[in-house]
Amino acid sequence: MPRNTAAAEVKSTVDEQAHAEEMVPELRERCDKVRKALAELGPRDTRARYKLGELVKDAKADAGKYGKKAVAQIAASLGYDEKTLYRYAQVAKAWSLDELNELLKRSSVTDMPISFSHLLEIALLEDKRKSKKYINQVLKEGLSVRELKSRIAAEFAPDGEEPELNTAKTLSGMRSASKNWLGRVRDWEARLLPALDEAPPSPDVRAKFEEMLEQQRELVKRLRNVNERLDSWLGAPPASAERPTLEDEQVDEDEFEEEEDDDEGGASEDAEAHEGAQADGEQAQEDEAEEEAAAPEQARTA
Repeated sequence: MPRNTAAAEVKSTVDEQAHAEEMVPELRERCDKVRKALAELGPRDTRARYKLGELVKDAKADAGKYGKKAVAQIAASLGYDEKTLYRYAQVAKAWSLDELNELLKRSSVTDMPISFSHLLEIALLEDKRKSKKYINQVLKEGLSVRELKSRIAAEFAPDGEEPELNTAKTLSGMRSASKNWLGRVRDWEARLLPALDEAPPSPDVRAKFEEMLEQQRELVKRLRNVNERLDSWLGAPPASAERPTLEDEQVDEDEFEEEEDDDEGGASEDAEAHEGAQADGEQAQEDEAEEEAAAPEQARTA
């Protein structure tokens, strides 16, 4: 018997067993509320997924109220894989709803809140201090989920053992992240630069911009270091020792458009850059493929 057929039959048997025991009214009511949230907000929405994780967490903690097969029934009712549901429950266990709402108020350097996929990774950490550390890194540095995983793996790798490095995937993530940043900078040019012709800022606003400029100078410095190493690795001629300052540096639009045209079309990728400012699109697809495949069909089509 083919493996996928056997797996389908096992899943069907589990679903039948879960449905064999009637869902208690409390569980049915909460499932309906979560189903509505998933349909209205979308299966990828952070708060909707948190509600689902909270339901699973409560069902696990109180079998007397929700039934011994509650998690299996939730999975069958909403169309999720149980493994995915248990991961969602870890997020609900790690942060209360109030804490989640406070987290979502904080924007990262990409002007986007922390994603649920980031929270799934950080929820695995039992140390609250380390959790806060990684949350701050995601927000301040705009880390993708892949980069976050890599940092966590590096910190918790056994002494003397280096975490596995997939160079191709890392370069792919860098490529997509660069496009995201290019889209974001173009947006800044369109919206911010015209406003600089107005009156000078107040002292408070000036201080914030000066802090931001220092961060961007550090970013440019580190990017130059990475680019020079990549140039050397690719066999490109060394970059000139004379580098313009951040204020004098001009972006060559034609060069960027050429790179985008070589890579599946510049226009579509620039649109993708605006939509994926928090984490590269390839990473989001790769890290959440299992979750999206398990999401309820009615929520995806709502």
